[in-house]
Amino acid sequence: MSSLHLINREDRDRVRRFILLNEARLAREEEALALMSARLERGRLMEAGDFPANVVTLHSRVRMRDADSGRSYVTTVSLPRGGEAASGASLLRAYAKIALLGASVGDDIVWRSSGRLRRARIEQILFQPEASARRRSPRPLSVRPTPAPLDLREPVR
Repeated sequence: MSSLHLINREDRDRVRRFILLNEARLAREEEALALMSARLERGRLMEAGDFPANVVTLHSRVRMRDADSGRSYVTTVSLPRGGEAASGASLLRAYAKIALLGASVGDDIVWRSSGRLRRARIEQILFQPEASARRRSPRPLSVRPTPAPLDLREPVR
């Protein structure tokens, strides 16, 4: 995976707020917080409406394949809710998901879990909110040519 990735402004702001709100309580997980912050700073910002559909954003549903077991699974990229953030394990799971931000299908994601490195490949983006919003937005109606009226006065031969 390249070090330059795309991230939309809204996702960056949400993750930054999450980090700020949980910095003091989760100081013991400072490595995960530092990695989250670094990931945000390395990203190339884009507006959500311009975001490519093949790039992972917050609230995307992603099919992954674990490199060690070969097992395929689906995860939703999200931040822990208020009470869940007090748990260090929850923060580490959040980092694993935040590591997906800006990644594309085929990218390998590496993160630390339970003291060991884990690796998985993104197989498919099943849902991305930005792409879904574009599909729901009203499209201009196409104008169909009006057929010429039939002239009933002329006999048909």
